[in-house]
Amino acid sequence: MERRTLIAAGAATLTAAATACKATSDANTPTKSSPRLQTTGTTGTTTPANWSALARDLDGPLVRPGDTAWPTAHQLYNTRFDALKPAAVAYVAHPDDIRTALAYARAHTLHVAIRNGGHSYAGWSSGNGRLVIDVSELNRVRASGNTAVVGAGAKLIDVYRALAAKGVTIPAGSCPTVGVSGLTLGGGHGVVSRAYGLTCDSLTQATLITADGKQLTANARENKDLFWALRGAGNGNFGVVTELHFKTHPAPQAVTAYLSWPWSKAAAVVRAWQEWGPTQPDEIWSSLHLAGSSAGTTTVSVAAFSIGTYGELKNAVDRLADKVGAPASSVSLRRRGYEEAMEIYAGCSSFSTDAQCHLPGSTPGRSPQGALGRETYAARSDFFDRSLSTAGIQTLLKQLKTVRGGSGSIMITALGGAVNRVSPTATAFVHRRSRMLAQYIASWRAGTSGATAQSWLTSAHTAMKPYASGAAYQNYTDPTLKDWRKAYYGDAATRLAKLKKQYDPTRFFTYPQAL
Repeated sequence: MERRTLIAAGAATLTAAATACKATSDANTPTKSSPRLQTTGTTGTTTPANWSALARDLDGPLVRPGDTAWPTAHQLYNTRFDALKPAAVAYVAHPDDIRTALAYARAHTLHVAIRNGGHSYAGWSSGNGRLVIDVSELNRVRASGNTAVVGAGAKLIDVYRALAAKGVTIPAGSCPTVGVSGLTLGGGHGVVSRAYGLTCDSLTQATLITADGKQLTANARENKDLFWALRGAGNGNFGVVTELHFKTHPAPQAVTAYLSWPWSKAAAVVRAWQEWGPTQPDEIWSSLHLAGSSAGTTTVSVAAFSIGTYGELKNAVDRLADKVGAPASSVSLRRRGYEEAMEIYAGCSSFSTDAQCHLPGSTPGRSPQGALGRETYAARSDFFDRSLSTAGIQTLLKQLKTVRGGSGSIMITALGGAVNRVSPTATAFVHRRSRMLAQYIASWRAGTSGATAQSWLTSAHTAMKPYASGAAYQNYTDPTLKDWRKAYYGDAATRLAKLKKQYDPTRFFTYPQAL
């Protein structure tokens, strides 16, 4: 899973996580053989920026500071990055628009940022003075047989809905406005990952535009090394991805479960769940959610999702309660259609129209009828290769009793199943032997500094380090990591560095944690 969302489900609250962003092309859009703006050659000289010329040469809209659409065009999902001041946002309409924007950036020595949903935890899908290449218009979703072709700019809620209409799905996250490409290129956890693998495990082909305007296809036969790298290390490193091909999977009726216990049982719940969750049959996913606030409230709950039968999940959660040694104080167990379940996890089940399950606005990727809000938070992550000891559990619970400056939560997702049956060297997503993935989140009121909440986040993450593997999830981008190459990519880091030199030799695509 990729971020977090708290979802109302009747009287219960389901806890889930969501995802991140990037690009796609429309096969029916005519393309040109070369970009219409050229670099100044090899002299290293540049010409003054002429934004009007770029606007004329793009078929998609170019939005600049002062334009009517700028208040939403410059925003990312997280309000803490509202102070960033990109130079412009180019909503590319097709691959040739991407070539044009890249050529313009090269000619004027501009840094670019690639954006889809704008969910980068570090704000790196924007940046001061950067030309943002937003791929939201590349959002077509087509499915036939067991294959889906998805524009890289599609948002997860739209992918789920389009595929569910065909009776199929891909394993993905739950945050509805996350872009499918960012999620996929960094791995992609979701509620069916134990059954179907990561999002990147269902990827069969990707198309991208490199810094010099070339279009490359990467799959198991063509540009195989690039295909390997894109599955786990593809975000912003090698080019602008335009289109993704996926193997699809059945989207059967699902069963959701939610259980909560009083905080006095928290240690028993953690101890029981960490042995229960990763050992369930593949079709059962679950997460443990611990939350605290500066007001002193603390909660412990478990959310579960299954594409198996109602009876199987009921028996499984009953076994969990037996391991805890106390019945849950709140229990919800319900059959749901697959699309319905995804809309509940997305927080969209109460909306009367599909358009409402988007951020409000008139720019591509948003909807004038959008009813979703943005959030203010910071996050860190850890992989755990083994269960927590008694000391580890006590350290974990202590963190939720010391939250300051807002609210804090720690969500731990059960791994195993199809995720761990892939070799760590098969893709650039190397975290294939871990038992659990934890996400630490601090949230605070928009417009305030959040310094106290972020201090809690740092303390909580540091306190758990002795029990964690040292690895971190690249889709939960953490700008504070010192040795991020090893944390994200492990033994794949050396090979990835060589591929970066091969496919982006001038390091045109760069940001603080670029390869």
